[in-house]
Amino acid sequence: MDQNTPEWLKMRRNYVGASDSPIIMGTCKFKMADGRKKTPNLLWQEKLGLVELNSITAATRYGHDMEDTARQSYEKMTDELMVPKVVYHSNIPYMMASLDGINLEEDLAVEIKNCSAVDHETARGGTVPLHYYAQVQHQLACTGHEKMHYFSFHKGEGIIVDVLKDIPYLDELYAKLANFWAYVENMEEPPLTDDDFIERDHAWVIFAGRLLDVKERKKLLAIEEKEIETALRDLSENVNSRSGGIRYTCSTRKGAVNYAVIPELEGIDLDQYRKDSTKTWTLKAEKQ
Repeated sequence: MDQNTPEWLKMRRNYVGASDSPIIMGTCKFKMADGRKKTPNLLWQEKLGLVELNSITAATRYGHDMEDTARQSYEKMTDELMVPKVVYHSNIPYMMASLDGINLEEDLAVEIKNCSAVDHETARGGTVPLHYYAQVQHQLACTGHEKMHYFSFHKGEGIIVDVLKDIPYLDELYAKLANFWAYVENMEEPPLTDDDFIERDHAWVIFAGRLLDVKERKKLLAIEEKEIETALRDLSENVNSRSGGIRYTCSTRKGAVNYAVIPELEGIDLDQYRKDSTKTWTLKAEKQ
Protein backbone atom coordinates (compact mmCIF):
# COMPACT_ATOMS: atom_id res chain seq x y z
CA MET A 1 0.00 0.00 0.00
CA ASP A 2 1.41 3.40 -1.02
CA GLN A 3 2.06 5.68 1.93
CA ASN A 4 0.13 8.96 2.42
CA THR A 5 -2.73 7.81 0.17
CA PRO A 6 -6.37 7.96 1.40
CA GLU A 7 -6.37 4.14 1.68
CA TRP A 8 -3.16 4.21 3.74
CA LEU A 9 -4.54 6.91 6.05
CA LYS A 10 -7.74 4.93 6.57
CA MET A 11 -5.74 1.76 7.31
CA ARG A 12 -3.67 3.59 9.93
CA ARG A 13 -6.78 4.12 12.05
CA ASN A 14 -6.76 0.42 12.86
CA TYR A 15 -3.19 0.45 14.18
CA VAL A 16 -0.77 2.41 16.31
CA GLY A 17 1.88 3.59 13.86
CA ALA A 18 5.47 4.50 14.65
CA SER A 19 4.74 8.24 14.32
CA ASP A 20 1.95 7.80 16.90
CA SER A 21 4.39 6.59 19.56
CA PRO A 22 5.95 9.99 20.39
CA ILE A 23 2.41 11.33 20.90
CA ILE A 24 1.52 8.51 23.29
CA MET A 25 4.87 8.81 25.09
CA GLY A 26 4.36 12.57 25.48
CA THR A 27 7.55 13.54 23.63
CA CYS A 28 6.04 14.90 20.40
CA LYS A 29 6.86 18.61 19.99
CA PHE A 30 5.33 19.31 16.60
CA LYS A 31 2.11 21.25 16.18
CA MET A 32 -0.80 20.77 13.80
CA ALA A 33 -2.12 23.42 11.44
CA ASP A 34 -4.35 24.91 14.18
CA GLY A 35 -1.43 25.37 16.59
CA ARG A 36 -2.15 22.45 18.91
CA LYS A 37 0.14 19.52 19.58
CA LYS A 38 -1.39 16.15 18.77
CA THR A 39 -2.14 14.55 22.13
CA PRO A 40 -3.25 11.03 23.11
CA ASN A 41 -6.80 12.36 23.40
CA LEU A 42 -6.76 13.84 19.88
CA LEU A 43 -5.09 10.71 18.52
CA TRP A 44 -7.84 8.61 20.16
CA GLN A 45 -10.50 10.76 18.48
CA GLU A 46 -8.71 10.35 15.15
CA LYS A 47 -8.50 6.55 15.49
CA LEU A 48 -12.25 6.37 16.13
CA GLY A 49 -13.03 8.65 13.20
CA LEU A 50 -14.50 11.34 15.47
CA VAL A 51 -12.30 14.10 14.03
CA GLU A 52 -10.27 14.79 10.91
CA LEU A 53 -7.03 16.45 12.03
CA ASN A 54 -4.94 18.59 9.73
CA SER A 55 -1.30 17.81 10.48
CA ILE A 56 0.00 19.33 7.24
CA THR A 57 2.13 22.41 7.89
CA ALA A 58 4.83 24.11 5.85
CA ALA A 59 7.45 22.06 7.71
CA THR A 60 5.74 18.70 7.13
CA ARG A 61 5.11 19.56 3.48
CA TYR A 62 8.78 20.43 3.01
CA GLY A 63 9.87 17.23 4.72
CA HIS A 64 7.65 15.13 2.48
CA ASP A 65 8.79 16.92 -0.69
CA MET A 66 12.45 16.40 0.24
CA GLU A 67 12.13 12.76 1.29
CA ASP A 68 13.20 11.29 -2.08
CA THR A 69 16.22 13.63 -2.25
CA ALA A 70 17.24 12.64 1.26
CA ARG A 71 16.75 8.93 0.52
CA GLN A 72 18.96 9.20 -2.57
CA SER A 73 21.65 10.89 -0.47
CA TYR A 74 21.46 8.09 2.10
CA GLU A 75 21.70 5.44 -0.64
CA LYS A 76 24.86 7.05 -2.02
CA MET A 77 26.42 7.13 1.45
CA THR A 78 25.60 3.49 2.24
CA ASP A 79 25.55 1.90 -1.22
CA GLU A 80 22.15 0.42 -0.30
CA LEU A 81 18.92 0.55 -2.32
CA MET A 82 16.09 1.47 0.05
CA VAL A 83 12.36 1.11 -0.59
CA PRO A 84 9.44 2.25 1.60
CA LYS A 85 7.49 -0.53 3.26
CA VAL A 86 4.72 -1.04 5.84
CA VAL A 87 5.60 -3.66 8.48
CA TYR A 88 3.66 -5.14 11.40
CA HIS A 89 4.69 -6.34 14.84
CA SER A 90 4.91 -10.13 15.03
CA ASN A 91 3.10 -10.42 18.38
CA ILE A 92 1.19 -7.18 18.97
CA PRO A 93 -1.65 -6.96 16.43
CA TYR A 94 -2.23 -3.19 16.68
CA MET A 95 1.41 -2.16 16.11
CA MET A 96 2.60 -1.20 12.62
CA ALA A 97 5.28 1.01 11.10
CA SER A 98 5.59 2.78 7.77
CA LEU A 99 9.29 2.60 7.02
CA ASP A 100 10.91 5.36 4.96
CA GLY A 101 13.17 2.67 3.59
CA ILE A 102 14.37 -0.89 4.01
CA ASN A 103 17.11 -2.58 1.96
CA LEU A 104 16.53 -5.44 -0.48
CA GLU A 105 17.80 -8.00 2.04
CA GLU A 106 15.30 -6.54 4.55
CA ASP A 107 17.84 -6.53 7.35
CA LEU A 108 18.38 -2.76 7.58
CA ALA A 109 15.75 -0.02 7.88
CA VAL A 110 16.16 3.75 7.89
CA GLU A 111 14.11 6.62 9.28
CA ILE A 112 14.72 9.78 7.25
CA LYS A 113 14.22 13.24 8.69
CA ASN A 114 14.65 16.55 6.90
CA CYS A 115 15.70 18.24 10.10
CA SER A 116 16.03 21.65 11.62
CA ALA A 117 19.54 22.90 12.34
CA VAL A 118 19.11 22.07 16.04
CA ASP A 119 18.02 18.48 15.40
CA HIS A 120 20.79 18.07 12.83
CA GLU A 121 23.41 19.07 15.40
CA THR A 122 21.91 16.53 17.82
CA ALA A 123 22.42 13.86 15.16
CA ARG A 124 25.97 15.09 14.59
CA GLY A 125 26.59 14.20 18.22
CA GLY A 126 25.43 10.64 17.54
CA THR A 127 22.03 10.98 19.21
CA VAL A 128 18.46 10.75 17.95
CA PRO A 129 16.41 13.81 19.04
CA LEU A 130 14.06 12.87 21.88
CA HIS A 131 10.91 13.65 19.88
CA TYR A 132 11.93 11.00 17.30
CA TYR A 133 13.27 8.35 19.67
CA ALA A 134 9.95 6.60 20.33
CA GLN A 135 9.34 6.43 16.57
CA VAL A 136 12.59 4.61 15.76
CA GLN A 137 12.25 2.24 18.73
CA HIS A 138 8.72 1.45 17.55
CA GLN A 139 10.13 0.68 14.09
CA LEU A 140 12.80 -1.60 15.55
CA ALA A 141 10.06 -3.44 17.45
CA CYS A 142 8.01 -3.96 14.28
CA THR A 143 10.94 -5.06 12.09
CA GLY A 144 12.41 -7.29 14.78
CA HIS A 145 15.86 -5.86 13.99
CA GLU A 146 18.47 -5.13 16.63
CA LYS A 147 19.71 -2.01 14.80
CA MET A 148 18.53 0.56 12.26
CA HIS A 149 19.66 3.92 10.90
CA TYR A 150 18.33 7.35 11.71
CA PHE A 151 19.24 9.67 8.82
CA SER A 152 19.33 13.40 9.47
CA PHE A 153 19.32 15.54 6.30
CA HIS A 154 19.81 19.29 6.44
CA LYS A 155 20.82 21.66 3.63
CA GLY A 156 22.25 18.85 1.54
CA GLU A 157 24.26 17.25 4.35
CA GLY A 158 23.38 13.78 5.59
CA ILE A 159 24.30 12.27 8.96
CA ILE A 160 23.74 8.61 9.84
CA VAL A 161 23.08 7.63 13.46
CA ASP A 162 23.17 3.97 14.46
CA VAL A 163 20.13 3.19 16.63
CA LEU A 164 20.16 0.06 18.79
CA LYS A 165 17.09 -1.61 20.23
CA ASP A 166 16.48 -0.18 23.71
CA ILE A 167 14.75 -2.94 25.70
CA PRO A 168 13.98 -0.92 28.90
CA TYR A 169 12.54 1.91 26.78
CA LEU A 170 10.49 -0.54 24.70
CA ASP A 171 9.03 -2.08 27.85
CA GLU A 172 7.74 1.37 28.82
CA LEU A 173 6.56 1.99 25.26
CA TYR A 174 4.68 -1.32 25.10
CA ALA A 175 2.90 -0.54 28.38
CA LYS A 176 1.78 2.91 27.23
CA LEU A 177 0.69 1.66 23.81
CA ALA A 178 -1.37 -1.10 25.44
CA ASN A 179 -2.97 1.45 27.75
CA PHE A 180 -3.80 3.74 24.81
CA TRP A 181 -5.19 0.92 22.67
CA ALA A 182 -7.46 -0.14 25.54
CA TYR A 183 -9.00 3.34 25.38
CA VAL A 184 -9.59 2.84 21.65
CA GLU A 185 -11.10 -0.63 21.97
CA ASN A 186 -13.32 0.37 24.90
CA MET A 187 -14.27 3.72 23.32
CA GLU A 188 -13.23 5.33 26.59
CA GLU A 189 -11.79 8.83 26.30
CA PRO A 190 -8.17 9.29 27.51
CA PRO A 191 -7.54 12.08 30.02
CA LEU A 192 -6.78 15.55 28.70
CA THR A 193 -3.38 17.20 29.04
CA ASP A 194 -2.35 20.87 29.01
CA ASP A 195 -1.48 20.46 25.32
CA ASP A 196 -5.16 19.79 24.55
CA PHE A 197 -5.91 23.47 25.16
CA ILE A 198 -5.12 26.64 23.19
CA GLU A 199 -4.39 29.80 25.16
CA ARG A 200 -6.93 32.48 24.16
CA ASP A 201 -7.10 36.28 24.40
CA HIS A 202 -8.88 38.66 26.79
CA ALA A 203 -12.13 38.69 24.76
CA TRP A 204 -12.42 34.94 25.28
CA VAL A 205 -11.84 35.33 29.02
CA ILE A 206 -14.69 37.86 29.26
CA PHE A 207 -17.22 35.54 27.64
CA ALA A 208 -15.96 32.51 29.56
CA GLY A 209 -16.27 34.43 32.82
CA ARG A 210 -19.80 35.55 31.97
CA LEU A 211 -20.82 31.99 31.15
CA LEU A 212 -19.30 30.70 34.40
CA ASP A 213 -21.32 33.32 36.28
CA VAL A 214 -24.55 32.32 34.52
CA LYS A 215 -23.93 28.64 35.23
CA GLU A 216 -23.29 29.38 38.92
CA ARG A 217 -26.52 31.37 39.18
CA LYS A 218 -28.38 28.55 37.41
CA LYS A 219 -26.96 26.11 39.95
CA LEU A 220 -28.22 28.27 42.84
CA LEU A 221 -31.61 28.63 41.16
CA ALA A 222 -31.79 24.85 40.70
CA ILE A 223 -31.23 24.39 44.44
CA GLU A 224 -33.92 26.97 45.20
CA GLU A 225 -36.26 25.31 42.69
CA LYS A 226 -35.84 21.92 44.34
CA GLU A 227 -36.52 23.35 47.82
CA ILE A 228 -39.68 25.15 46.68
CA GLU A 229 -40.94 22.11 44.73
CA THR A 230 -40.44 19.85 47.75
CA ALA A 231 -42.48 22.26 49.87
CA LEU A 232 -45.23 22.50 47.21
CA ARG A 233 -45.39 18.71 46.87
CA ASP A 234 -45.83 18.37 50.62
CA LEU A 235 -48.62 20.96 50.55
CA SER A 236 -50.23 19.05 47.63
CA GLU A 237 -50.34 15.88 49.76
CA ASN A 238 -49.24 13.85 46.71
CA VAL A 239 -52.41 14.52 44.66
CA ASN A 240 -53.18 16.85 41.75
CA SER A 241 -53.86 20.31 43.15
CA ARG A 242 -54.88 23.81 41.99
CA SER A 243 -55.48 27.30 43.30
CA GLY A 244 -55.37 30.89 42.06
CA GLY A 245 -55.40 29.79 38.42
CA ILE A 246 -52.39 27.47 38.89
CA ARG A 247 -52.48 23.68 38.41
CA TYR A 248 -49.94 21.21 39.81
CA THR A 249 -50.26 17.82 38.07
CA CYS A 250 -48.50 14.48 38.66
CA SER A 251 -47.96 12.28 35.58
CA THR A 252 -46.27 8.89 35.24
CA ARG A 253 -44.23 7.50 32.34
CA LYS A 254 -42.52 4.19 31.69
CA GLY A 255 -38.95 3.72 32.84
CA ALA A 256 -36.06 3.20 30.39
CA VAL A 257 -35.33 -0.35 29.23
CA ASN A 258 -32.46 -2.02 31.09
CA TYR A 259 -30.86 -3.82 28.16
CA ALA A 260 -28.20 -5.39 30.40
CA VAL A 261 -30.72 -7.81 31.95
CA ILE A 262 -32.22 -9.09 28.66
CA PRO A 263 -30.92 -12.68 28.19
CA GLU A 264 -31.30 -12.60 24.40
CA LEU A 265 -28.89 -9.64 24.20
CA GLU A 266 -26.11 -11.28 26.19
CA GLY A 267 -22.87 -11.27 24.19
CA ILE A 268 -24.27 -8.96 21.48
CA ASP A 269 -22.26 -5.83 20.70
CA LEU A 270 -24.81 -3.04 21.12
CA ASP A 271 -22.31 -0.37 20.01
CA GLN A 272 -23.25 -1.04 16.40
CA TYR A 273 -26.73 0.27 17.17
CA ARG A 274 -25.58 3.50 18.79
CA LYS A 275 -26.46 6.84 17.26
CA ASP A 276 -23.66 9.17 16.14
CA SER A 277 -21.46 10.57 18.89
CA THR A 278 -22.31 14.01 20.25
CA LYS A 279 -19.98 16.65 21.66
CA THR A 280 -20.47 18.08 25.16
CA TRP A 281 -18.68 21.23 26.29
CA THR A 282 -17.84 21.66 29.97
CA LEU A 283 -16.80 24.97 31.53
CA LYS A 284 -15.13 25.23 34.92
CA ALA A 285 -12.60 27.45 36.64
CA GLU A 286 -9.05 26.11 36.89
CA LYS A 287 -7.65 25.48 40.34
CA GLN A 288 -5.23 28.20 41.37
